[in-house]
Amino acid sequence: MDDFKRSGAEVVMADEEYTLFKDLAYREFGIVIRGDKRLTLQTKLAYRLSLLGLSTYGDYYDRIVNEPSREEMCIFISHITNNETYFLRESSQLNAFAKLLADIKKQKKGLNTVSILSAGCSSGEEVYTLNIMLMESGLFAWGWQVRLIGMDVSRTAIEKAKKAVYSKESFRMMNGSEDFVQKYFDKSDDRYILKKHFQSNVQFIHGNVLLPESLYGINDIDVIFCRNILIYMDDAAVGRIAANFYRHLSDDGYLFVGLSESLLKRTDLFVPEYRDGIIVYRKNPSAYSRT
Repeated sequence: MDDFKRSGAEVVMADEEYTLFKDLAYREFGIVIRGDKRLTLQTKLAYRLSLLGLSTYGDYYDRIVNEPSREEMCIFISHITNNETYFLRESSQLNAFAKLLADIKKQKKGLNTVSILSAGCSSGEEVYTLNIMLMESGLFAWGWQVRLIGMDVSRTAIEKAKKAVYSKESFRMMNGSEDFVQKYFDKSDDRYILKKHFQSNVQFIHGNVLLPESLYGINDIDVIFCRNILIYMDDAAVGRIAANFYRHLSDDGYLFVGLSESLLKRTDLFVPEYRDGIIVYRKNPSAYSRT
C-alpha cells in the first residue's frame, strides 16, 4: 500500500490495513475487534514487522494470508488476544469441578475412562491444574484411563506448555502459594518445573475451537473448560463453538466458560445448572437433531 506513514522508525497502520486485520480475525477465528483499536493493534503487531523485516502492515497481512503453513496466522492471533493464565485460576469454578469428580466416576463406571479438554489452554497452567486436582482426588487411581487435552491456536504456547516450565508469574494470584509450589514443582534458579508425575495423562494439540476438525477423534469428553475465549466472539461464532463442543461432549458432560461469559441467549445447545453458586452448562437434550 502506498499511503503508509512513518513516525521516526515506527510504521503507522493505515485505516484500510486495520480493516483487513479486523476482517481476518473474524473470518479465521470468530474474533470481533470492537471500536477503534487501530493503535492498539499497531503496537501489538509492530514487533512482527521488525522481526520479519517488513515495511508495511499491508506486507504483513499478505505474509499471513499467503503462508501455506498458516504458522504466521497463529502467531498473529496470539498477539491480539489476552493469553493471561496462571495456576488455580478462578477457585470457585475449580471447587465446583472438584465436587463433580465423584459424579463423573459414577457416570463412567464400567467404561473407566475420564477425558477432560482445556480449550484455549495457552501455556498449560489450566490443564495442569486440572490434572493435579484429578490425581489428588484419588478417585481414578486404579484401573482408570485418564486423558487431559490442552488445545490452543498458538503453536508457541503449545510448545511452552509441553515443557511445563514456569516463572513466578504463573503463581501470582495464589495466596499461600509456597506449599503448592513446593509440592508440585522442582525449582531451578528462577524456573519452576512441574514434577513429571503431574505431567502424566496430559497431551497438547494445536487447534481452533471454531473448526470441527480440531476435535476430530476426541469424543465422549467429560468436562470442557473454555474460559475467557467467548468474550472475543459474536453470537454466530459462539454458536459454531457450542456446536463443536456439543458433538464431542459426553451426554452427561459439563462445560465451564469464564465467569464473565454466558451462553444464555447466545445458543440453546446448552442449558445452565447452578453448582455451588456458579453456572455450569449441560447439553440440551432437545437439541440433538440440530447438531
